[in-house]
Amino acid sequence: MTIHRIVRDDRYLIFDIPHLEVLEKLGRAYPIHIKRSPVKYSEVWKEPLRLDFGPEEETIYEEIPDLSVYDGRMFFSVKAFQTLGDELRQDGEFLPVTYAGGSGYLFNPLTIAENFGARDDRLTVLNEFDEAQSIGFIENKLPVGTMIFRSTISAYYDVFCTDELRLAVERAGLTGVIFHPDLADISGGATTEH
Repeated sequence: MTIHRIVRDDRYLIFDIPHLEVLEKLGRAYPIHIKRSPVKYSEVWKEPLRLDFGPEEETIYEEIPDLSVYDGRMFFSVKAFQTLGDELRQDGEFLPVTYAGGSGYLFNPLTIAENFGARDDRLTVLNEFDEAQSIGFIENKLPVGTMIFRSTISAYYDVFCTDELRLAVERAGLTGVIFHPDLADISGGATTEH
């Protein structure tokens, strides 16, 4: 079984959660735009938040992807949600969002590997600065059916997935993410396919 780190494909527009939008709709107590910890937001998420999409240096497709990942959260287009939503509900929560010209969902992964003893400490190595040099997981310790999860080892910043999710995304032809084998991202990782 293979675990991947989900990486944003920088060839597509990337999303941002505007600070003022969060303050207006969620208040100061729920800073989803800057706080990555696994907090459930569905009870206070009364109306869709607006996301902004924009380019980065490597952006070549001026389009909104089906999937994107940023700061421990994922954007799902309506197409991606219709394809994968039911299978991922056990792994987190889907929060409605809008953007110029459309709507979709922000996926907030709430399954944390360490809560299930699924981080493999034999394969997880930290350097002298307590930065991960390698990360390993024990997939069969995650809850049955888990496809997406996060970890304390990356301070909830990275989103990891099973091969089952990668295959589902590829079969559906969904755009916007790359599945990287380097779970610790020590090489900086390619964020565009070549």
